[in-house]
Amino acid sequence: MRVLLDTNIIIYRENKRITNYSVTHLFRWLDKLKCDKLIHPLSRQELARYTSVDPSEAMTLKLDAYNELRTIAPLAHEVEALANLIDRDENDRVDTALLNEVFQGRVDLLITEDRKLRNKAERLGIANKVISINSFISDATAENPTLIEYKTLAVKKVYFGDIDINDAFFDSFRDSYDGFNRWFAKKCDEEAYICQVDSGIIVGFLYVKTEKESENYSDILPPFQPKKRLKVGTFKVESTGFRLGERFIKTILDNALERNVDEIYVTMFEDRDDLVALANLLKRWGFERYGEKTSNGKTEAVLTKAMKFYNPALTPRQNYPNMLYNKQKFILPIFPQYHTSLFPDSILNNENESDFLEKTPYRYALQKVYISWAYESNINPGDIVLFYRTGVEGNKKHTSVLTTVSIVDEVISEFATKDQYLSHCQNRSVFTIDELEHFWKTNRQNLKVIKFVYVKSLTRRPILDFLWENGIIESGSGPRPFTRISDTQFDLILHESDTDLRKYWR
Repeated sequence: MRVLLDTNIIIYRENKRITNYSVTHLFRWLDKLKCDKLIHPLSRQELARYTSVDPSEAMTLKLDAYNELRTIAPLAHEVEALANLIDRDENDRVDTALLNEVFQGRVDLLITEDRKLRNKAERLGIANKVISINSFISDATAENPTLIEYKTLAVKKVYFGDIDINDAFFDSFRDSYDGFNRWFAKKCDEEAYICQVDSGIIVGFLYVKTEKESENYSDILPPFQPKKRLKVGTFKVESTGFRLGERFIKTILDNALERNVDEIYVTMFEDRDDLVALANLLKRWGFERYGEKTSNGKTEAVLTKAMKFYNPALTPRQNYPNMLYNKQKFILPIFPQYHTSLFPDSILNNENESDFLEKTPYRYALQKVYISWAYESNINPGDIVLFYRTGVEGNKKHTSVLTTVSIVDEVISEFATKDQYLSHCQNRSVFTIDELEHFWKTNRQNLKVIKFVYVKSLTRRPILDFLWENGIIESGSGPRPFTRISDTQFDLILHESDTDLRKYWR
């Protein structure tokens, strides 16, 4: 595969000050997949002028590791028309030249962190060939599971004092915040959440703290009203292809519920692509821009998320963990071979955790995908689903169990193309690409992609026999896909499972 790398990717890779794990991981995948790493001649010229981060001569010498395009394609009429419409400066013209190589089919992919460039690609109809670092890693991870190199990759709570402050992961914090190392040292006896790969490299870090109604917010405009808040003090996640960002979002929201706060907020600069990506992740899960914080002459954006309030203008995902009780409720069966891979938090006591160590994006994703071709069509966003793990033949009444509460976020049942269908499933379904394509060929007319959000694992697991005895499921049978249950039956299941969802209801 011929992969053209945007100038910003080369800068991230070759400049030691801003090299991060995401870029390192990207190049590992490019090497594993034996991709031809290409640069455009205009990128070489740009880098020769790029003196603010590294001496231009040193940067130019490093370019010998890449293959330069030997010829440049003439501008296609469509590309030229778009360029005449929106290009304003030399940087725009370089972007157009790179896009043209993709449009003309001379390269297979263009990898860039430039959102404006990707927007131009979308207008040209080649958005699937002009992608971000994270998109490439995610696709590579999903399509090549045997090449995944990590046995363990988990978010864990540790003391600040046990974390290596000199890890390059923290360089961006040191660059943005004066005295970061001193602040970090003073937190030595406090706890934070961290994620590392097998080699010890840090790929994720989160620190949160509770603030009382009396907290001083004089540096935030508009002024905060007195509330109990959870502050996301320090948060960074590298691109790994495993949707770790959503795993950390779940950690933030779990802390907000446990600490019974009224609101969550985070302040962040917006001067780097990775910060913009982080802000977009937060917004995807219901954080909204509130205002600005100014301190030491620097201005940060302030994002907030309301707790204890359900906003009907937002999606169930954006409202999460806030949920509405007055919704339809269903039981949805799932086979054992898929259950714990999709719901690692709902692993059964008789399952071996070591069987589920292989890392796949859908395990970390907070939003997941269920593929269905059931005739039930009256399934709506916000509906509540109890997942039911089917049991062992001959003893299903005692081995089939309810395990997991989730909410429906989106239901898609009509697809213009196979690619559109596959894009909705990307990295969120337990099925392989081959399995998904088989479903498309054999059940296209009734196919549904149901996106749902994991809420909570049941504390105890009601068995099928319990469902029979209480008339929830007809004796001698099992639940069919999207078996409806009443509010009374749902409450009985929660009581039997010793699971309290009162913090979620609005």
